[in-house]
Amino acid sequence: MQDFLARNPSHPTEERIVDDRMFLLGLDELYRTGIKVHERAELLVAAREVASALGLPPVSADAPVEGYYGDNAELREYFRLLRALQKVDVSARPRVASVRDFQRLSQVTASPIFGEASFGGMLFPVGKDPLARAMDSVGQWTLPALTDAAHKIATESDDYSLVGLASLARDPVLMTALRESVVVYAAAPTMGVGTMPVYTWRVSDEVAKRAARFVSTFNALFAEEIPAPTAENADFFGAAAIKRGDISGNCVRLGQSQSPVKYYHWAIATNADKQFSVHEFWSEEVWTTERYRQGPPTA
Repeated sequence: MQDFLARNPSHPTEERIVDDRMFLLGLDELYRTGIKVHERAELLVAAREVASALGLPPVSADAPVEGYYGDNAELREYFRLLRALQKVDVSARPRVASVRDFQRLSQVTASPIFGEASFGGMLFPVGKDPLARAMDSVGQWTLPALTDAAHKIATESDDYSLVGLASLARDPVLMTALRESVVVYAAAPTMGVGTMPVYTWRVSDEVAKRAARFVSTFNALFAEEIPAPTAENADFFGAAAIKRGDISGNCVRLGQSQSPVKYYHWAIATNADKQFSVHEFWSEEVWTTERYRQGPPTA
């Protein structure tokens, strides 16, 4: 882009600010684009092999598939297999400890890019990012309380997971979008000579610093090449954020109550002025982005 402008100095430009929200949406887009390739291939094969070695029964196709995993059959299968594997007790470890596919799945699921690895007596860990840890510490789940608690936890820790970075930015819209992480593409071609976007870097120093650790860890884990989060790469992340598409309607299940069983959700809503906000709600059923976009719950 800079080379183009250098050759065409009279071309009209439009300044776009790469702030924390735009940067992290761009980073999330690059992350999802990279990891989905591995989830559809090597990680799916690994999950199949480990499930077979453990003698797990076929996974039910009735359970809702959350996040971007509803995009195709391979991602749906991987989602359901990993959910089943996450329910296996750690006592099964001797049966698969020497299996290379188990070792690879363990390496991925325990990575700090998902938060602090928490095993809880299970074979595979789940990531405890600042939002998850906030939900463990806050008695009454409300949007303001969880946002504040997650921000405090992120600030006082060295967490650099995606949701941790959003918590550090104290942005519940980002926390919802990055936790849900759904691909939505909404490209619209424009006729004529349009303006060339010029991205200005205004990302918080601490967000950029921790994001650098996320990028480094992710690139090493999957042999990818997400660029360093620096001002020199502002246009790279800005363009990725635009590609990320419309995040309105993204809905994610964060937790649940025990008795009666109800599920706690956050969803991204928009008002008449196209401003984002977060809609928190409880439901007796799990809501996905696809369902929420058809119409939010009435009560």
